[in-house]
Amino acid sequence: MNKKCAIIDLGSNSLRMIIMKVYEDGSYKMIDQAKEMVRLSEGMGDKKTLKRYPIERTLNTLKIFKKLLDINEVEDVFCVATAAVRLAKNKEYFLKRVKDETNFEFNVLSGDKEAYYDFLGVVNTIDEDNYVMIDIGGGSTEIAHIENKRIKNSYSFSFGAVNLTEKFYDEALKDIDIEKAQRYIKQEFNKIKWIKQLKDLPVIGLGGTIRTVAKVEKKRIDFPLENLHNYRLTKENMVEVFNIIKDTKVKKRKKISGVSKKRGDIILAGLTPLKTLLDYINGEKIIISGNGLREGVFFEKFLLKDSVIIKDVLYYSLKNIIKIYDVNKKHGNHVKKLALEIFDQTIEIHKFNKQHRKLLEVASILHDIGLFIDYYYHQKHGFYLLLNSRLYGLTNKEKILCAYLVAMHREKAFKHSWKNYKMIISKKEYKLIKKLSLFLKIAEKLDRSGYGNIEEIYCSYDNETVNIILKAQKGTELEIAAASRVSKKFYKRYKKKLIFKSY
Repeated sequence: MNKKCAIIDLGSNSLRMIIMKVYEDGSYKMIDQAKEMVRLSEGMGDKKTLKRYPIERTLNTLKIFKKLLDINEVEDVFCVATAAVRLAKNKEYFLKRVKDETNFEFNVLSGDKEAYYDFLGVVNTIDEDNYVMIDIGGGSTEIAHIENKRIKNSYSFSFGAVNLTEKFYDEALKDIDIEKAQRYIKQEFNKIKWIKQLKDLPVIGLGGTIRTVAKVEKKRIDFPLENLHNYRLTKENMVEVFNIIKDTKVKKRKKISGVSKKRGDIILAGLTPLKTLLDYINGEKIIISGNGLREGVFFEKFLLKDSVIIKDVLYYSLKNIIKIYDVNKKHGNHVKKLALEIFDQTIEIHKFNKQHRKLLEVASILHDIGLFIDYYYHQKHGFYLLLNSRLYGLTNKEKILCAYLVAMHREKAFKHSWKNYKMIISKKEYKLIKKLSLFLKIAEKLDRSGYGNIEEIYCSYDNETVNIILKAQKGTELEIAAASRVSKKFYKRYKKKLIFKSY
């Protein structure tokens, strides 16, 4: 039975909700989301007391969220609260009011549990083994050391974008005192032995504050993709964004393209822990995660049963996309089998590497994804869908190259210029993809019937020809006639004639 579920995440700065649909076959997708900057921790100060107006803002937003849940007919809701509620001396009063007025029951997470859910959201959607994870919220910052896709250490610091702004705001500067804030954060890092030992690891950042870095950087360089997840930048890029924000007066920061109007006054303080961490561990690479705590809760509570850590991020994501886009799994897998057989047996001719093989495998499985929209021009629809789908386990470059492979699987030329993505892929890489696409074209033609008539492929070659011998269940006239139409392009790219035979 299909099921709708929701996760509500009450942070120190923002209140967020995602609504997910889980289908009978185990596939899933997001169907709605909502967020509001409620600033629950505003004015808490050293007394750690939630104030009247932030409480009212939060309650009003929760009531709106409840209406959205009712409209969407959501059956199951899991609510979590983090630093502001965790640290508040009057949290019992607040939680009772929430329960009485909205019927929501919040699970108040410890710092370690918050880091754990962050980790689940990252490890199940980004294919990295060893890294430092940082989540900068409004009232806390979680840092974890991930080794071999397991949390080795984690710690929750009681500083974030909101309380750092309040603590280090300087009336004379009309801004926060960056140097004092950095010294304070560094002193806090010094207290944690394992953080002092971290060096030269990539940093995966999550949360709205860190996503702002990617948004500003993307606007600044006119990055061609919309999706922030798995967006990668260097420390130099991050420092450039940091300095742009630092050198802009507080009232004008909301005009910086990529900075939310409701985040402008706290963004500088919010980014200070990230910059300090990069300096502290000599980190040079930052990976932005669009997934975190909410997705981590979803994986554990509503989706994954046997293990909460997905072993193969790409494969699991592929299975999900096949289901939600109604891809012909049998045909896709058979085309993959044939394409990889030709690829593996002609490696001395094409000289492609393991990464190209992975791209060919993914594109072969998903080559007909565009049929979800319509048959006509489905190669174009496929390009768009693959480029904008939640296909985890690939970098942005790999997604673009894969999308081009999908778009090139038919005979008609795909004329969407590679120059639209020239800051990510090179002309040389694009030309290699055009050569690689021929293996997909041939394999797709060899399953022209769609029922797997060709059982095995055996390749041999000499200086002039590539012989492809087909073992089939029945006659191969249809398949050979279709695949032979690729011969001219194959000769143009590889300077060898294609000859198909069957036995």
